[in-house]
Amino acid sequence: MNDKNQSQSVLNWMASERLYEEYLFFYLLIIVFWGFIGLFSFGFELSGYSLQQNLLFNFIWFLTLTITMAFTPIWYRLIFGRKSRLQRRSEKTQQQIEAIKDPIKREAIKQHIANDGGLAPRTLQKWSLIFLGWCALFEMFFVTSWVKDLALVWQPEWVNSVIDWVRANTNVPPLNVDRKLFLVKLSSDDSGSAMLKQMFGNEQVFLTSVFGRACLLYHAWHVLSFFPILIASIICLWQLIGWTGANQLETKRGIGGYCLLVVITFFMTLMFIGGLFMFIQDVGYRAGSVTGLAGWVHDLWLNIAYFFIILALRLYTNWFLIFKNMLIRH
Repeated sequence: MNDKNQSQSVLNWMASERLYEEYLFFYLLIIVFWGFIGLFSFGFELSGYSLQQNLLFNFIWFLTLTITMAFTPIWYRLIFGRKSRLQRRSEKTQQQIEAIKDPIKREAIKQHIANDGGLAPRTLQKWSLIFLGWCALFEMFFVTSWVKDLALVWQPEWVNSVIDWVRANTNVPPLNVDRKLFLVKLSSDDSGSAMLKQMFGNEQVFLTSVFGRACLLYHAWHVLSFFPILIASIICLWQLIGWTGANQLETKRGIGGYCLLVVITFFMTLMFIGGLFMFIQDVGYRAGSVTGLAGWVHDLWLNIAYFFIILALRLYTNWFLIFKNMLIRH
């Protein structure tokens, strides 16, 4: 019965017309459009200028695209007009809410509608989605403009300090005994490490190479951006995951239901740990992205790890609710 309800929840989600989802879809299309503009334009070089000067020109173009992406809600209104179907639905819902005279009841109903996706994304949710677009733009800028011929074209003192710090906190085989923050191990286990093994042969040569410096800086970016990206993704996706049926997980009953939850939680915990390892610890896992735009696009699918991490967090939240309900009943 629980499996049937779960399947029905997914079907209901697929057939739903939630304002939140539809707005998010169109906002995402606009952000992806500007992302494609960056994808096909970053890395340009103007003749007669040095690599550093062209990096500056590309950085100005990067800032321009971030500004245009920040106006995503405005672009939506310009493209679809103020009388678009979503706009009319949103205004009608808002008018119905405002017609409720009791402020406490009005706020409760508004919250209920928002939890069910009946309202447009809040400002925080819009900016979270835009922030994710900015992060993608920066990575495209980094691998196409800041890195040329597998080397950084600009290395001020603060960049060297970041690279040296990452290198100093990286374990290198065979002396993996210091339990440092990061790890580099060239092997055939994944495409990034396999590529590095073929290019450099061993970890020491890689870390002292110009390409190694670029990879260390790129890894520092991923470490620093991990939690902001994760938080922004949670803000955008938490409700969506719940509407697909995750909201029903805490109501599972019976040995079979709980056993299924345990299995799913165990699997998602492995994905959670793997995602943390990939983004935070392993320096060489995403080295392929630093080789250029083609490598970055090839490794883009690795970001699905964020989704699995959020799923794991959602499951932990559901387990908390299950135990909380048990304590309340007893």
